[in-house]
Amino acid sequence: MHRLPELEAWLGLNFHLEEFWLHAGVSVGVLAIAALIPITGHGLLRLLSPGKHRPFLELAYGYLPLVLGGTLAHYLRLGLTEAGQVLPVTWATFGYSGASLPAYSSEPAVIAFLQASTLAFGILLTWGLTQKIGRQPFLSLWPQHLTTFGLGIGLWQIIVGV
Repeated sequence: MHRLPELEAWLGLNFHLEEFWLHAGVSVGVLAIAALIPITGHGLLRLLSPGKHRPFLELAYGYLPLVLGGTLAHYLRLGLTEAGQVLPVTWATFGYSGASLPAYSSEPAVIAFLQASTLAFGILLTWGLTQKIGRQPFLSLWPQHLTTFGLGIGLWQIIVGV
């Protein structure tokens, strides 16, 4: 939900997020869509790939690296821009001039590269963990992997903004 305003701008919509009940409704809707995508992928897996498959609740653990990667990618911008300002801000809090203290900030291109790399690594780890949990050949779990890739691309569009 950290990226709800960016999602709103990306879709070209205006949800009036300043109103509590509209914000709550949009949040529940977005979270429901985010949950339905993997459930639909698992339904396609069962429909298109014959054989015995693990239950959805077991395969859902495979998405944890993507969730972690998305969270890390979200906070990379904050960590690489504002964290370098800790010393000057701390000195200013106590009434001193922090102008001579070191302050660091990364370039936006570097941050975007690290965010995209984190998401790509999250996708790869999700594929590997899903394979480990599913104990089936890669191609027999292709709907699950395609869902992971789609979610990763969606996160990339929202977080990195490319």
